Amino acid sequence: MPFSEKQKEFFENATHRWNFKVGAVRSGKTYADYFTIPKRIRSRVDKAGLSFIFGVSKATIERNILEPMRTIWGDDIVGKIRQDNTAQLFGETVYCLGCEKVSQVSKIRGASIKYAYGDEIAEWNSEVFELIKSRLDKPYSVFDGACNPESPNHWLKQFIDSDADIYQQHYTIFDNPFLPEEFIQNLCTEYEGTVYYKRYIEGEWSLAEGLVYPMYEEAICDEIPQEETEKMCFSIDYGTMNAFAMLLWEKKGKTWYATKGYYYSGRDTGIQKTDSEYLSDIERHFSDVIQSRKEKIRTIIDPSAASFIALLRKTDWAKVRKADNNVLDGIRETAVCLKTGKIKISSEIKEWAEEAGGYVWDDKSVEERPVKEKDHYQDATRYFCKTERIAIEKRRIGE
Repeated sequence: MPFSEKQKEFFENATHRWNFKVGAVRSGKTYADYFTIPKRIRSRVDKAGLSFIFGVSKATIERNILEPMRTIWGDDIVGKIRQDNTAQLFGETVYCLGCEKVSQVSKIRGASIKYAYGDEIAEWNSEVFELIKSRLDKPYSVFDGACNPESPNHWLKQFIDSDADIYQQHYTIFDNPFLPEEFIQNLCTEYEGTVYYKRYIEGEWSLAEGLVYPMYEEAICDEIPQEETEKMCFSIDYGTMNAFAMLLWEKKGKTWYATKGYYYSGRDTGIQKTDSEYLSDIERHFSDVIQSRKEKIRTIIDPSAASFIALLRKTDWAKVRKADNNVLDGIRETAVCLKTGKIKISSEIKEWAEEAGGYVWDDKSVEERPVKEKDHYQDATRYFCKTERIAIEKRRIGE
């Protein structure tokens, strides 16, 4: 198997209690682990303690770690995750647990960890990481892990910079000699001008500041192409006193256009509308689309809008899908869509541009997040971009 110089460097120097690879996407960080993991597991076969693979979820462990290792080592050596959260890996029973919530790894309390691998560590719950730290209690206990960088204030960055027994490697996308040049260039273009360029191309822990979407004006168009609409979709950010925002998306060629919007703020008008009134409003506002439909229109909506979701499901025109509400991932997906022209916004939807021009990162928050003011069309856009992408990924990996 050919390895990059960075990967060879890791094999030689990752002899510490904690071994981290931090850096750009597609830089070869994880590939090296498909060979490190079996070595670590086999070298501890007769030692006391348990082995674990931790990830954001069991689904991401399967997709990012186990499935690729199977292509290298075979199905007999790399098993699938069973109902008891274990898998047979390289002749050993290994626990595979998601780390997005403390409750999901509560079963490791009292366990002694001889080996642990961590995937996408920066996306974990910090309390989970603290719990894992307390269980690495053997003199031969080792933790290997990889992640993409986040904010310099991130809890993981604070630990990596501590005086613990840590080996850290930094990767840029250019450290992977096996990627096609065209692919690298396309990825650079996607993230150019955003905080994600420093993180996912240069592999740096960088601060999110200023406009969330500095490229937003490039996505506003005065004329919508007259070519035939291939698909349609609605996306909704639901509000009662807060604003209710809804976008109509039309796919023409390779681009999705937000061609029409509905916006109402009970806070601005002083009059709160009921779910039934909202439904009447949007059926009137989008009547031409609804009446001309050949099938139900995919309608992505804020997952917290339980009562309105129930009402929509009673209509004969809406095929309801609860939105993926992962804010930071959704913002990243939306930034890429805006930058690469995958989505365009009609200049007729004036509130969208007004919101985007004031949609900024919250520099007063300890956690990385945008300021929650006048962001309703931005949320509806994020729901659309993130949920459509997730639907494609789920079909691909069979989740």
